[in-house]
Amino acid sequence: MSEWGAIGFACGFAIFAVFGLILLHTIRRVLLRTEDVLGKAGHEISQLAAESKELLAQTSATLSQLKARTEEVKPFCESLKLAGESLSNTVQRADAIAQLVTDTAMERLEKARRENELRLAEAFRWLDAGLSVWQSIKRQSPSPADEDA
Repeated sequence: MSEWGAIGFACGFAIFAVFGLILLHTIRRVLLRTEDVLGKAGHEISQLAAESKELLAQTSATLSQLKARTEEVKPFCESLKLAGESLSNTVQRADAIAQLVTDTAMERLEKARRENELRLAEAFRWLDAGLSVWQSIKRQSPSPADEDA
């Protein structure tokens, strides 16, 4: 029986060795695939790094140009701002002058209206007095129809 035990043990060991070899072979294939994937990922990462570096360089150049253009345009913008402020002040002054002219014209019109009202009132009184005198004279003088009769 001990021979059978040794044979069983040898068969078990052989089966264990075969499974071990199969397992090692499978692990080796997985490691090779992992190495291949990691190699490709590393290559892609290095390409991404190069592209990112180029993109950052282009972005930096663009920002530098934008800053330079902004600095070139800044005096023009300041001039526009000053022109706008000047125009605003001019418009405010023109509004103030127009308001003063309007107020003065209204005052003069009101003064002229009051003066004309007084003059017209006096003229109407004289006209009324004249008409009253004319009516009095007309009543006192005989009418031409009375003289013919």
